Amino acid sequence: MTIASTTERNKGLSIAKTFGLEGVPETILTTGFADEHSHTPMKDDGYVFRRETLRDLLAYLDKPRGDGLFFAGHYGTGKTSLPLQVANRLNWPVLSADGSEEFNVEDLIGRPDLQNGNVVFQYGALALAMKYGFIFIFNEIDSVPPGRLTAVHDVLEGRPLVIQSNGGEVIKPHPNFRFVATGNSLGAGDTTGLYQGVGVLNIAFMDRFRVVEVDYPEEATEMSILEKRAPEIPESVRQKMVRVANEVRRLFIGDSGVDSTLSITMSTRALCRWAELTVDYRNAGNPLEYALRLSLTSKAEPEQKEAVEELARSIFGDAWGVSL
Repeated sequence: MTIASTTERNKGLSIAKTFGLEGVPETILTTGFADEHSHTPMKDDGYVFRRETLRDLLAYLDKPRGDGLFFAGHYGTGKTSLPLQVANRLNWPVLSADGSEEFNVEDLIGRPDLQNGNVVFQYGALALAMKYGFIFIFNEIDSVPPGRLTAVHDVLEGRPLVIQSNGGEVIKPHPNFRFVATGNSLGAGDTTGLYQGVGVLNIAFMDRFRVVEVDYPEEATEMSILEKRAPEIPESVRQKMVRVANEVRRLFIGDSGVDSTLSITMSTRALCRWAELTVDYRNAGNPLEYALRLSLTSKAEPEQKEAVEELARSIFGDAWGVSL
């Protein structure tokens, strides 16, 4: 497989136009690439950028200053979708990896592989991103046992990657290489009890990152997203859908010192799915209820399924059983 390296970032892009932001002077620019790359992420036309997290990500991409960038937040807050959608608008190619307790460093760096009787080294996502100038996204990095992340330390320090299993090959970081990590914690382990497998990351390891905390989108943002995804749904109904989503999240996280009462939550992705399926099933007896089950509650235990559906009924009131 032939992979093209990124070129010099010399394309001045208006932040306002590129990311659909109102009130931002068009003279404020960021840099990207003129041509789409084969590894540029797919575009989500309904994505709405949040100014604060967008600002932090663009500042990092422009001047990483030897850091990595760590997005921390609950499941479904959009930690991964943000860098993917920014990369799409900037034509910046991306490779990624997902962390787990079974994760092996070879998944990042690569390993020898036998092909047609010959031993060929298959590079991992991190090695390729360093070599060709991609953004590397390491999802759920806090699910990886800390001892297996030692190979990443030198990379985050800006040092070359040395691949001993490929004859000691040295890969120097391309000037356009960026390292973005996501996690459900701030590196100190899961203090909420919501995420199994989340461990404590070494303090020296976390010191190599800028850390950005990501919360669920504000109501106005999600209303804007739903308007793009399901304009057929009346605004009053979309408002109630967002209220349901926020109440489910509150019960998932636990509020005011009360323990979580739900083991599921509603991400923005699930909220959009609920809206879109409500339109698709608008001729059903109760499209809101049926679409909610397909989108979320069928994944829950019976008691929690009933609790979420009762919550939705109480918020919608008489509008719950009304077809669009």
